[in-house]
Amino acid sequence: MAKTYLWPQWRDKIAGGWRCITYEMFDGSGPDRKLIAKPHGDDPLGRVLISPDGFLSAHIARRDRMGALPSGNAWQLGEDKEVAHVARGLSMYCGYLELFEDDEGLFWKTKVEICSDPNRFGGFEERRIEYFEENGKAFMVLQPKQDMVLEDGTKTRAIIKWEKFE
Repeated sequence: MAKTYLWPQWRDKIAGGWRCITYEMFDGSGPDRKLIAKPHGDDPLGRVLISPDGFLSAHIARRDRMGALPSGNAWQLGEDKEVAHVARGLSMYCGYLELFEDDEGLFWKTKVEICSDPNRFGGFEERRIEYFEENGKAFMVLQPKQDMVLEDGTKTRAIIKWEKFE
């Protein structure tokens, strides 16, 4: 499978800030897939920032878990149960991305330098990308190559839609 490095050609479109619009989990990746979850709700709280030189920082959280801890304590002093409740609704990673095109289309590959899930540390996160513009706005739909896991352990395929912001 041949692949071509394309960051210089796509940098001006991909670099910048992106706001998550939808984060949906499906039972597969085919056309007959069924929606099984919206783990970050109907209004996900997510941002991806991509620098002109390709450094990516991605954060997504459940909006309903981003308030003060029920105990009123600072994060460092919170009870393990309440901190875990917040942490399991939060996902983030960062690192430099490389953008390629192969027979299936565009994808990026990011070497994970820092992350919320220790299992991702030092590995790679890969995302298939569909980029498009509508009514003067830029959008991208990302499909992680890796299965994503729900809090109950169910493995799923995620489709995440982002809108570029200024």
